[in-house]
Amino acid sequence: MIKERKCEMSKKKNEVRSDAFAFCHGMLGFGEDELVNKVMPYFGGAAGSIPKRLKKQGYEACAPSFSSLGSAWDRACEVYASLTGTRVDYGKAHSKKYGHDRYGKVYTEAKLPNWGKVADDGEIQRLHILGHSFGGATVRMFAHLMEFGSAEERAVTDPDDLSPLFAGGHGDLVKSVTTIAGPHDGTVVIDALRPVILPVGRFICYYGFGNLLGNTPFRRIYDMQLIQWKMTSDRDKLLHPTRMLRIGKVFKLWKSGDDVFYDLTLKGAKEINEFVETSPNSYYFSISTDNSKRKKDGTYRMKWNTFPPFFITGKAIGTCTHDPSLDIDIDEWWRVSDGASCTNSALHPSDEDWVDYEDAKDDLKKGIWNVMPVYQGDHMDVVGLSPQAFLFRRKYRKRYRKYIDLLLGLK
Repeated sequence: MIKERKCEMSKKKNEVRSDAFAFCHGMLGFGEDELVNKVMPYFGGAAGSIPKRLKKQGYEACAPSFSSLGSAWDRACEVYASLTGTRVDYGKAHSKKYGHDRYGKVYTEAKLPNWGKVADDGEIQRLHILGHSFGGATVRMFAHLMEFGSAEERAVTDPDDLSPLFAGGHGDLVKSVTTIAGPHDGTVVIDALRPVILPVGRFICYYGFGNLLGNTPFRRIYDMQLIQWKMTSDRDKLLHPTRMLRIGKVFKLWKSGDDVFYDLTLKGAKEINEFVETSPNSYYFSISTDNSKRKKDGTYRMKWNTFPPFFITGKAIGTCTHDPSLDIDIDEWWRVSDGASCTNSALHPSDEDWVDYEDAKDDLKKGIWNVMPVYQGDHMDVVGLSPQAFLFRRKYRKRYRKYIDLLLGLK
């Protein structure tokens, strides 16, 4: 159910509102702790930072910084620690299964200090969490753990040593979940870029950005945050340049299946979908994106206004015929894309209930995916990282404001 409500400036200084916002970046993305975000904010881009504008209007809002290359599970754990100002706990069972440290970065300050507490209007502050691209899988995992926790972690961990995230029972603190260009069923681009481009890209990401630059002052600009793998340094502690020599750690992560590259494959996404459920306490929305055009032979190409790198990845998606991760043939359903994410995959998880938002907007229900109209633009344009956002900033800000007002109107 939606009740119309506009975002207004706080009438009372330091007033705590009952709606808080967290914006979670995708693969190779960045949060507000990285210096690069100050130059070009990930959420809002050329049109201006969305979290920053919300803060000016009196709302608690943040774009947490967490791993750009981690798995959906690891990233969800990092988001929780960032929001609550605690040490990252990846779980005793999970860390043992994949062979990395149980604990990661220590977040010394809570991004949302009043989350879960009584706000000035008498309501409990609840969270609207939004994720772009692989951030979609991250926020889905986060909401699932908040609601259901992890039976596997509870089975092997002393209650006094268990992270509240794995205990579950806190789904009511997540008011809404929004995925933006989030490939719920995976994207064929990962395997379509084999056998040359993908391995080279992975090596550059893991060893170049993660291992080499991650142990230099560069990490303050852009941090891949692979501390649990002993590959990057914690920005709040001393550098560990000797970690640059740990090539074995790179290949251990490579083979683990506990990373973004695996989770984005059709097989990896299927495993996530088999685990993750929607919370009956939260509203769910998805915004899919498309910037491709069909050719006569049933393949797809990107439109002229696509960001140049997406011409390469978009072509790989648009001409894909087979996916080796599930060993299935690929048809046109998968070839429509925004250059990185398959449009139809981003509509909703194939195994969960959904409705068209336009049909249900007068009586929205929790725990069901509300599929928004498909956004016409490429993978980064939807968050404002495009020339169009610079040229038409007011248009983009108006679009963001309209969607935020929708979330604020949820009961």
